[in-house]
Amino acid sequence: MSRSTSVMPASGAGYAWRNGYLLVAFTALAWGINFPIMKIGLAYSPPLLYTTLRMVLGTLTMFLIARMMGILRMPHRADIPVVFSVGILQNMGFITLVTFGMQYMPAGRAAILAYTSPIWVVPAAALFLGERLTLFRALGAGFGLAGLLAIFNPLTVDWHAEGMVTGGGLIVLATIVWTAGLIHVRRHQWRGDVLSLIPWQLLSSLLLLVPLALFVEDLATIRWEPAFLVNIFFSGAIASGLCVAAQVGAIRSLPAVTMSLSSAAVPAVGLLSSAVVLNEQPSGSDIFGFCLVGLGILVVGLADRRQAQRCVADPVELLDGSLADLALHQRVLSLGETLASAASKLHA
Repeated sequence: MSRSTSVMPASGAGYAWRNGYLLVAFTALAWGINFPIMKIGLAYSPPLLYTTLRMVLGTLTMFLIARMMGILRMPHRADIPVVFSVGILQNMGFITLVTFGMQYMPAGRAAILAYTSPIWVVPAAALFLGERLTLFRALGAGFGLAGLLAIFNPLTVDWHAEGMVTGGGLIVLATIVWTAGLIHVRRHQWRGDVLSLIPWQLLSSLLLLVPLALFVEDLATIRWEPAFLVNIFFSGAIASGLCVAAQVGAIRSLPAVTMSLSSAAVPAVGLLSSAVVLNEQPSGSDIFGFCLVGLGILVVGLADRRQAQRCVADPVELLDGSLADLALHQRVLSLGETLASAASKLHA
């Protein structure tokens, strides 16, 4: 999940629409499908070890992509504290808490809750960064919170169901942890380009995650079956690695409002794929709550677009940071063309 502010013209002349839409579709499908994939994977592995294996594969994939793009380099000394902050909070903290929470609730509902993070950013940015709480931002946050209340409707939710409060609480906590990482990032002035820092952010999460998982859980409990190997490869190399690179290209190729729609598309895919793959039956409250959350994300995206048009001197934010230069932009779009070409060949 990420938020971007673009300095490109509102007319769309500067956007690479075809590549952008292909990359958005790829990430929305992969990240949405990853929710039932994770739910299935937890039948083979305990949650901390599952998260660790996922992050190891994601890290290796991002290092490989950065090397192929020619942007792999050591982070600047001034960026290292925030690299660790993103790694611990947004990578390890968020993904671990979501994975634990999914043990206690349907994957579709988990997908909706996990993508409420953009809603929490609005009051947090106003409180800690002094950002102006505009009418559109407040309205978007209001829709998102109403969506949460709809999902946890005290009149319809079975509060006695095992893990209902625990699962929902863990995933909402995950979104708050992600927001805390974002607030730290937005206080920081990057010295290097953010895309080259993503592999190091993922690697930093493993410095704490690996020993913690090995201490708390037993490797012998993992069922190393072919189905699990395919499962963890998708969740790790694809969802935690390739999708991050694809999202980079999408953010640089499309306006902020379109990216806000993609943020709403992920839980929609998660809800639908969970119904198909896991035979989950979303409740009316889940569907209504999703609609409100999606509307809130879109309204916040509209507010960000209006702000970006007024602040054309601001750098492009990407995955909670900024891309450094046009050369990097060209590398990202080149990666997008490569992914699009591969997708076309697979489709053919």
